[in-house]
Amino acid sequence: MRLFLFLSTLFALYLNVLAHNYLVVSPVFGYSHIKFMNKVADTLADAGHNVTLLQPYTYEHWGTIRLAKNKNIEIVDYHNKDAPNHEQSASVFAFFWDSEVVNNPITGAIAPMFILYNEFKPMCDKILTDKELHKWILSKKFDGYVAEAFDFCSLFLGDHLKLNLLPMFSTIKNVPGSHAIGEPSLLNYSPSLHTNYGPEQTVFDRIQDITAFTSFHYAFSNLYERQYNLAYSLLDGDVRPWREILQTATFFFYNNNPYIGFPMPTLPKSVEIGGFTIDPPKNVKLDEDFDKILNLRKSTVLISFGTVVQAADMPDRFKDGLVKMFTNLPETTFIFKYEVEDDAFSKRLSENVILKKWVPQPALLADPRLNVFITHGGLGSTLEVAYAGKPSVMIPIFGDQMLNAKMLSRHGGAVSYDKYELGDSEKLTKTVQEVISNPKYNENALLLADILHNQPIEPKDNLLKHAEFAARFGRVHALEPYNVHYNFIKYYMLDAYTILIFCLFVFLYLIHLVVKFIYKRLCRSKSKTD
Repeated sequence: MRLFLFLSTLFALYLNVLAHNYLVVSPVFGYSHIKFMNKVADTLADAGHNVTLLQPYTYEHWGTIRLAKNKNIEIVDYHNKDAPNHEQSASVFAFFWDSEVVNNPITGAIAPMFILYNEFKPMCDKILTDKELHKWILSKKFDGYVAEAFDFCSLFLGDHLKLNLLPMFSTIKNVPGSHAIGEPSLLNYSPSLHTNYGPEQTVFDRIQDITAFTSFHYAFSNLYERQYNLAYSLLDGDVRPWREILQTATFFFYNNNPYIGFPMPTLPKSVEIGGFTIDPPKNVKLDEDFDKILNLRKSTVLISFGTVVQAADMPDRFKDGLVKMFTNLPETTFIFKYEVEDDAFSKRLSENVILKKWVPQPALLADPRLNVFITHGGLGSTLEVAYAGKPSVMIPIFGDQMLNAKMLSRHGGAVSYDKYELGDSEKLTKTVQEVISNPKYNENALLLADILHNQPIEPKDNLLKHAEFAARFGRVHALEPYNVHYNFIKYYMLDAYTILIFCLFVFLYLIHLVVKFIYKRLCRSKSKTD
């Protein structure tokens, strides 16, 4: 017994020596971002590392956030009592349902960035100037400082404190970030939000791709640049530009999965971890209420439009189309996540519709009695339905949801449906009925799920191994391509091409002279012979 205790103690000490000390910064802003960063914290803590989770509350309306599941994580809530007293809520984004600003590929990319800068600024001011916070962070001697490159203020803080940065991004690609670390353009590899992909793509799609990618590049670059100017001012210039921060970080983590997303050019610095947030429910039992609901009819459909844009704020003409579709499919039960009590709307619904303010989405998707998922196509829901092997109807509302719908539907287990056709009840009914009844959707969805569950490198392992490597070795210069230091002319080798083209013309001109000379000599010889 004593020997066992001795060996256990030695093993625990050995693990403690190997453990790294991480700070994960998770601004309390959007649910998907919070969930992503909390899952990063869980993954590191589950592997035996010491993790501190710093939560700066950009918005207070969330209440106290506790999404991290590992009990060993030290959670530090950081509030801004001096911030303007304006509470953000999902209803603020209601205009996303039906706004030309959002749907335009140019304004849809640029306009939100100006809004986000103003939303982030109060907390950005506070964390960059709070010397006590800075002393506390430095006192912990963190091996790795994990922050998302969405609100870049956290990374500017980490850079100012000269910490080992591990930047992350909770969507499939950060266009200016990708360019900053030296990756080539995504053009011809991925469609933009409103264009076709593959053989259906036209020259007009390619023109729009150029416009859209340029707009997204400008939008995020502008946000980061404005935040850098703020950080530079508040920190007396002791902070590097955002591009240099990303270029010198050992890795840049993306929430993309290569087996779902579009094949895109990447560097070894880009680490794709899409799917690490998914915990397939094992022996999860639904509560009695949901269990009964799934047994009501021969088919069941779950409807959820996420947390940013509420289903309750849907335009009336869209709701009309849904109401008629419910009536047209009486043999199907619809579980509809609807955020508010709405008696007027409830009275319009047929008996096969059940409204719920909250649903256990992963558990429902794992249940074989659920047939189809109608979703907005947020990346979290996209990954969940892909791993669950469930057919889906994706109705993107704004932003990257449109791209997520394209990338999942190309696998054959999902249908991308235009939100502006929600009012067309006949088309909506046919689409949902087709996905429910046609076995090809289920077969394709199950095939993709099988691929994801058997991919050569598990996303969690990919995240963990790269995070441990970065914590151990810090900056690895060998992973930094030199092309990031080139100007426009050098990057596209215009100077070299100019010289080569000049040499080619000189060569062709010399050949012309030689041919001309030989021709004249031959003509003279022929005339003398005659």
